[in-house]
Amino acid sequence: MNAWVLTLLALLGSLGLAQKPLQTLAWGSYSLRIEENEGEQVARILLAGRTLVEVRDFRLEASLVEVTGSPPKELLLTGYSGGAHCCTTHYLFTQEGGLRNLLYQEWGDGGIREVRDLDGDGRGELIALGVYAYFGDLPFAYSPGVYRVYAYDGLVFHEVTRKFPVPALQAMKAYREDFLKARASRDLPGMQGSALGHWLNALVIGRGAEAKRWLMESAPPEVRSWLLRHEEEILNSVSALPRSYSRTLPPKR
Repeated sequence: MNAWVLTLLALLGSLGLAQKPLQTLAWGSYSLRIEENEGEQVARILLAGRTLVEVRDFRLEASLVEVTGSPPKELLLTGYSGGAHCCTTHYLFTQEGGLRNLLYQEWGDGGIREVRDLDGDGRGELIALGVYAYFGDLPFAYSPGVYRVYAYDGLVFHEVTRKFPVPALQAMKAYREDFLKARASRDLPGMQGSALGHWLNALVIGRGAEAKRWLMESAPPEVRSWLLRHEEEILNSVSALPRSYSRTLPPKR
């Protein structure tokens, strides 16, 4: 290396400008490198030192997860926008069939919480949390989340929450307990948020009617009226098809 290059590197190091990477990861024939760059972070997927893909965000993290069932594992890159509550973006890269992106998803305040093989087929399912931030004018601290599970079939991801209901069932139980505590202390936002969380997690595993019946029997009038006022929005949020509660034909929009 030329003497002037060595001198420049030494100078940059003394000024704190020649920074070590925040994270490096070996990934089959490729490698990943995350660095600081002008107030944000940049992730680069490299092959023989050449950048093939570049992703920028306020903060980035990378891990290897098994999704396709074929080695090497997939590269899960998570970006965070910074700020008080938001936002998370996931990129899922594979080498199967060449370097490509299997998934790009902006999750708001939620995101993928775990990748785990739930049925032993060698492919990991995505366990994701969707957060209902500020729903119905709730304070953010009371915004509930709903767990959904997604599986890769070799071509696309599709939802399989009813096949793997445990995360949602656990959330149902926790929100029910939170609701009873909030009811005992007459905490209205606490009751609203936990009631919504209980109902949402019940809906995604096919137990919505049961959850609604319990809430209508257990919640005070102001909570029942709040839930019913937002019922169509709640049901639409967990359905692939829009619903209408209009009793006129054609339905009003």
